[in-house]
Amino acid sequence: MRALGARFLPVPADGDLEVGAESVAESLGEVALLRDRLDAIAESTQRPRGLAWHREGLVRRLRNLEVAALRARVIGGGVIVR
Repeated sequence: MRALGARFLPVPADGDLEVGAESVAESLGEVALLRDRLDAIAESTQRPRGLAWHREGLVRRLRNLEVAALRARVIGGGVIVR
């Protein structure tokens, strides 16, 4: 995902995603960037189950990040995902 221009994702398995209030708009742009390339990401990353299952998991995670960032933008805060 870094090769696609992502700055916030992926996060190491033992780390937290932290987006400061000043970077929330950029994180929303990153979600859109990754969503546009979702099929390629799903096909090129490891998956313990089938491709459709993996892709749906990515869709859910990106949507969760998007919802958190939209809420943060409304209140002028940041996002932390543990």
